[in-house]
Amino acid sequence: MFLTGKQESIEDTPSQDGILHGVTDDQGRTAWVWTAKAHAPDDFTLIRRVGDGAWGHFFQLHSSSSTKEPVPAWPYILTMRQRWGEQWVDLGYTTRQGATAYFSHDKPAVSISLSIEGPAIDNRACFDELDAVNRKFSQGDVDGANALISGMRCAATPQQQLDLAQLLLMVGRQDDARHWLMRAREWRFPQSLKPVDTDLLSDRLDVERLLGMPDLALADAQTLQQRQSRLGRAGRASDTDWANNIAYFLADFPDYLPQAEAQARQSIREMGPNAFNQGTLGWILSLQGDSEEGLRLLHVAYRELSRNEELVADYGLALWRHDRPEQAVRLWDEAQAQCVWGPRLHDAMREARYPHPYFQPADSDAVKAYRQRCDAPRTKRKTVAGVAHNGAVVTGRH
Repeated sequence: MFLTGKQESIEDTPSQDGILHGVTDDQGRTAWVWTAKAHAPDDFTLIRRVGDGAWGHFFQLHSSSSTKEPVPAWPYILTMRQRWGEQWVDLGYTTRQGATAYFSHDKPAVSISLSIEGPAIDNRACFDELDAVNRKFSQGDVDGANALISGMRCAATPQQQLDLAQLLLMVGRQDDARHWLMRAREWRFPQSLKPVDTDLLSDRLDVERLLGMPDLALADAQTLQQRQSRLGRAGRASDTDWANNIAYFLADFPDYLPQAEAQARQSIREMGPNAFNQGTLGWILSLQGDSEEGLRLLHVAYRELSRNEELVADYGLALWRHDRPEQAVRLWDEAQAQCVWGPRLHDAMREARYPHPYFQPADSDAVKAYRQRCDAPRTKRKTVAGVAHNGAVVTGRH
């Protein structure tokens, strides 16, 4: 709970941020709150909290930046960046003040995104079904949620089944999510007489990667590569590099390292050598024990993309695993100075026990100092060698 659009806040909140977190009693009442001035109930925003981590975020929808009129009862989906894509973390309708739920988690500074349009949102009747299932799960009523799923009208098409798989993955039911993914892959007459739509195939690949299913992901990625190659032209920078995309994913599975290497080399042949596919191949070779060539390629890629958090993570971790901890520390010290951060770097630094400020409590002085420095607007600064960006540049690895 917090005051909406006011220059005041709830007093004496435990975290001293003016926001009160808690659980309503058996009559749905919150704790008493105190403010410096009198406020009507409509001045407050009361929103659901999802998760119990130390880091959190919510959004408020307004009709325009000038009027600041809230957009109530609007469907939304919150997603959080994971190792292999955007995973749903909450869905529902905004409050009277246009607020989404407050999603909290344990991983610091991982990006949260808001979707307010798209196939899963545009059809309100189908979104209502997903929302109802989600609410049953959030109330701990698994049987009620399964009963609603059994009666869903919007679980017949492959896209609807992928949406349901995303929802089930969101609530921690991976086996059920895999079941609905496989339903989305079933042969059906007469639709299966035609090739699967490319956008649907790409969405299916996203779910397969989030669920950690390398066989299916590789098959779909190869189909997407074949469709791209039928265009009869050389690869362009604007094309999705499906070969590098799947190679980097397969590198997480030791039994699939040969296929990962083959895909990375295919990317280099078809798209030409670049920092992304050379970095991917270097990472794969380092995992296979070829430290000399792997580190060489990672260094070549790093010189071009020194602020890509995945590349910084991979290069640093490869150095650390191959008995070069001093170099890994220097690399990550530079990344910290340049405010480079992300989920992959979080995991790599955790493994190597690197002392990043974000590994301290969320309200610690170290975190506050880091955020004050890294959240500030960044400008270009001149150097002797030319002009450099003083800050992190976020670039998609895949």
